[in-house]
Amino acid sequence: MANEKVQARIEPAPRPAAPPEPAPTPRPDAQAVAAAPSEVTAREEAPQPGAWTRLSTWFATAFPHSRNAVLGGICGLVVALLLFSVGLFKTLVIALLVTIGVACGQYADGDPKLVNLVRELMKRR
Repeated sequence: MANEKVQARIEPAPRPAAPPEPAPTPRPDAQAVAAAPSEVTAREEAPQPGAWTRLSTWFATAFPHSRNAVLGGICGLVVALLLFSVGLFKTLVIALLVTIGVACGQYADGDPKLVNLVRELMKRR
């Protein structure tokens, strides 16, 4: 058994049959189109929303009342990651920048919780 050679043969996958081509649809003449414009517009498909529209819709449903705060946090994170590499001190700076971004976003949303917290901490001193 130890001296037997294992042989494997790779065969190409069978090609799928080509789908039948649809029969051409007859085009209506100009008089029929002018007489029934609603039929022509009913055949037109509505354009599909783009990726940006789908992302914006998801974002609005996932973060309904804090859109700017989340965007500020994401921007702060991106800036921090672009400026620094990973390390203990640099990770603390990244956390600080993300917090500042969230605070700016909350301020833009009209709900400055972090700004109010910092003001309260400054008043106590």
